[in-house]
Amino acid sequence: MSAPITIRLATVEDYPGFLSVARETHEHHVALLPHVFRSVEDVVPDAYFAGMVTGEESCIMLAEQEGVIVGYATLQFHHASYDFLVPRTVGHIDNFGVAKACRRMGVGRLLFEACRERATAMGASSLDLDCWEANQGAIRFYESLGMQVSRRRFTIDL
Repeated sequence: MSAPITIRLATVEDYPGFLSVARETHEHHVALLPHVFRSVEDVVPDAYFAGMVTGEESCIMLAEQEGVIVGYATLQFHHASYDFLVPRTVGHIDNFGVAKACRRMGVGRLLFEACRERATAMGASSLDLDCWEANQGAIRFYESLGMQVSRRRFTIDL
């Protein structure tokens, strides 16, 4: 039996471990969408990470196994700011990643549930995320969590 997975909020000191999983997740996107993503060393700048973990309207949830970071979700809160929108707060998972060696072990579900709980505690009325159409495995995962498509983004190459 493998060691249990724990979920917690990230701190600034977690950047190196977070970056390891973020790089792996980014390279997955590079392989899926090489016309959109390219390999870079600094996939998440340290200043951005620090802002996310110290901000009042954001956080990063980490999954750990035996003290090693094996997954993350970056969560931001947005508030309706136009009169034509119903006033509400939306939790948005901006980035989500699980180390390849830990996929299909429940890590993603634990991270998602932690984001759902945090969004609820912050007064959010919904939890949203975006996913590239090419990432069919992620789409199936999100659908298995009960998520559904609420809008579509179209593009055309020029």
